[in-house]
Amino acid sequence: MSYQALDLNCSEEFVDILIAEMAELGFSTFEEKDENKGFIAYTDEGLKVPETKIQMVLDKYGISESVSFSLSSVEKENWNADWEKNYDPIIIADKVLVRASFHEPKPELPYEIIVTPKMSFGTGHHETTHQLVEMMLSLDMKNKQVLDAGCGTGILGIFAAILGAEKVAAYDIDEWAVENSIENFGLNKIEQSQFKVWQGDASTISSDKYDIILANINRNILLEDFMHFQQHMRPGSYLLLSGFYEADIQDLLTEAGKYSLKEESRSLRNKWAALCLQKSE
Repeated sequence: MSYQALDLNCSEEFVDILIAEMAELGFSTFEEKDENKGFIAYTDEGLKVPETKIQMVLDKYGISESVSFSLSSVEKENWNADWEKNYDPIIIADKVLVRASFHEPKPELPYEIIVTPKMSFGTGHHETTHQLVEMMLSLDMKNKQVLDAGCGTGILGIFAAILGAEKVAAYDIDEWAVENSIENFGLNKIEQSQFKVWQGDASTISSDKYDIILANINRNILLEDFMHFQQHMRPGSYLLLSGFYEADIQDLLTEAGKYSLKEESRSLRNKWAALCLQKSE
């Protein structure tokens, strides 16, 4: 199976709205180009988005003449290999170092997450991952049951284990992400008995209940998955969400309200948003 890659050239003012539109069409991973020249987007394995649908989006905004794009097929290989070999470590909230195994550690910081991304989303560089890692610092993870939904690299589930979670369950629809998450749990010396990772979507979650669910996924998937998440939450459980824009907050809160999930806090960062919701007692 191959992936579909969209290389889209546009001015900075259209990047955010077009990423949001492409996410609705089925693109799930985005890499912004340097110098605000647009972005590259990838679908999940095997999904093909017709060129006509992309053109319809451009026509809707009347920007067909100022935007260009091309579609290509990418075989199952690591298209981010060069970036991954050279990506810089980051520090979140002056407490958490996210680095690759070849980066130097910083013993002065209380927490460290080692990630080898391998095409999976989630190195902490993107605002949405950064927001959830920072938000997790405010919650007590000790002895908790945690679910990492759409785990990507596994960074959020790994950090939950580092913070003391008793058990971490994680899933992703992408086979490569599952393999990568398992590898990264190992790199962080998380005991095999402390985590499980599987391939699937929210409908494949077992009957277990979780104290904390972490979901860094796009808006449309989150709206669909509320009904699944709430079935696996105890009264008082937390649901941490990211992967959407400020403009999407009200839609998400409206859907969350149907399942007695109420906002506890939010994070805003460069137009991206994150929410901490709690299930009513």
